[in-house]
Amino acid sequence: MIQEKNDLILGLQLCEQYAQLTYYNNSMKEPVTVSISGEEESYLIPMPREAWEAAAKKDQSTKPLTEFLQGCLKPMTEISDYPDMRIMVCVPVLSDVLGDHLPRALEQLGLERKYIFLQDYKSGFYYYTVNQRKELWNGDVALLECENETMTGYVLHIDRATRPALVTVEYAASQPVDEKVRDGRAQEEWDKERDRLFFELLKKVFERRNVVTSYLLGDYFDKSWADRSFQYLCFHRHAFQGKNLYTKGACYAAMERVGLISTPDLLFMGEDIVRENIGMNMRVRGKEVYYPIITAGINWYEAHHVCEFIPDEEKTITITTKPMSGGQEINHVLRLTDFPNRPNRATRLKMTVYFTSAACCTVEVEDEGFGGFYRPSGKRWKRNIYFQTAKER
Repeated sequence: MIQEKNDLILGLQLCEQYAQLTYYNNSMKEPVTVSISGEEESYLIPMPREAWEAAAKKDQSTKPLTEFLQGCLKPMTEISDYPDMRIMVCVPVLSDVLGDHLPRALEQLGLERKYIFLQDYKSGFYYYTVNQRKELWNGDVALLECENETMTGYVLHIDRATRPALVTVEYAASQPVDEKVRDGRAQEEWDKERDRLFFELLKKVFERRNVVTSYLLGDYFDKSWADRSFQYLCFHRHAFQGKNLYTKGACYAAMERVGLISTPDLLFMGEDIVRENIGMNMRVRGKEVYYPIITAGINWYEAHHVCEFIPDEEKTITITTKPMSGGQEINHVLRLTDFPNRPNRATRLKMTVYFTSAACCTVEVEDEGFGGFYRPSGKRWKRNIYFQTAKER
């Protein structure tokens, strides 16, 4: 048990069925996953249906979610107060609804918004992988799991030809193992068949790839029936089996966000990252300069910028975007219709730029008036800028 109170770093995995929690602070060597019953590796906290619906569905009260999260974090309050917690929540796929409800529920407990982070499972896989020994990821890394009676394989690949090296996690192959596939087979015959199916899946995952390490998630994969598959899996490769990869990956990601660890030579190209550099040209001390607003490479739910400026005869605002991979710069114009009738340079505007998804950037501008000379008019202007997502590229 930790003896002193200080900043506590948390990784919380959430899905429709359960939650898992991992924690770290500066008195520890490595993150530790919380066991809910005192037994070793009893990690899974059952997720009430109403709590998941409150997280994942629109127009739902966050009260059931807040109460569930309070129960999950209760053991941590013996170590640290809520305002001193920094948390990364890891979910299967990060939707705009989850991106709104999860921070709101955690804020209601007293956590600070700037220390609440979100990511998807693929990001959790990345952060777990690159915080293991380097020999375990000096080639491709496979992730194998069985969810909803389907075995699925993903592959993490590092393109070392670029600097920083670009890291991707891609779907490789899947194989159903439900009752329809079993087709009435007796247990012994079914074990042989699913061993064959798993073996064929592994061949597809490893095909034309230099897989050096594999991680098997959950209890489904077992040597008692997958003997041939396990031999193939472990032949000249590392292989590990466990349950808490995503929650540990979330904890490592939170540690990176607060500056405790870093991977400066790697850039993870997840589905949730902003792939556009966003800025505007403005006059600063009489010189035309480019003013950066959002820098590509961060996750969309962390991309947020607020600034104030005084227009000089302009009745429009031009935002420029340029892909991080290079390409054409595009101008996006926000027209300030019905602009207040004031002398030139007698209006202060407040601009807020944020993302509602990886594909949508929102620009909001508000009239702030001008000190004691002109009161704010209440005028607001808004424009959405749409981008291609990682899946569409």
